[in-house]
Amino acid sequence: MRKVSNVDDKSKFMYAAIISVLLVGASFFAGYRNMESSADKYKAENDAIAVRIESLKQYYDTEEQNKEDTEAMTKEIADIFSTYPGDARFEDGIYEAFNLYGGSMNTLQFDSIGFADVESVMEIPADKVAAAEIEDLNEEIDFNQFDVTYSGKVTYEGLKGMVREIASGDYNLAIGKMEYSITETGYIEGLTQLSFYSVNGAGCDYKEPPVTDYETGLANLFGVEGVIIGEQEEVVEDK
Repeated sequence: MRKVSNVDDKSKFMYAAIISVLLVGASFFAGYRNMESSADKYKAENDAIAVRIESLKQYYDTEEQNKEDTEAMTKEIADIFSTYPGDARFEDGIYEAFNLYGGSMNTLQFDSIGFADVESVMEIPADKVAAAEIEDLNEEIDFNQFDVTYSGKVTYEGLKGMVREIASGDYNLAIGKMEYSITETGYIEGLTQLSFYSVNGAGCDYKEPPVTDYETGLANLFGVEGVIIGEQEEVVEDK
């Protein structure tokens, strides 16, 4: 009986030893797997940091050039906006009629002047404007078009003078349409449609056209100066 007991004790010891080894091994492999997982995590973080450092290095290396490019672009934007007024109104359309009359060498005779509604041709939303971080620009920017149609008759040389005035006059204009035909009287009769452009939200200035102040009463409503000769009056020359 004692011998059997010794065998049982040895078996118990062996089983205990095997179980201990298995537990230690399991703990080791579990710890190894945890360490391996942590190592992969740290490696991924290190790789991301390395990429970020490289991008910052590239930005630092080109920082001065980026500043110069940003300043140049900002100036270009300001130059573009400087060519546009902040608004286009009815009085601008009327004043351009005066300019066209002068450009035609005073041969243009108006039948009518038609005004269309102001139309927005392009918009830059406020969030995009703010994201650009350009000084003094923080609201929505609207590019507007205002069409005015001038109908009447003019001489051929006067029409060429009108085109020259449109191209080099006081306003930034586009010719939308010019339709003319020669009449029996020798005049060219038809219409010219001009587009006035303006920009809202970009700090563009608006200057009212230089219209002469009206005098009191109706005798000289439009402030025209000069001598008016009636049909029955004669001009007497000094002899």
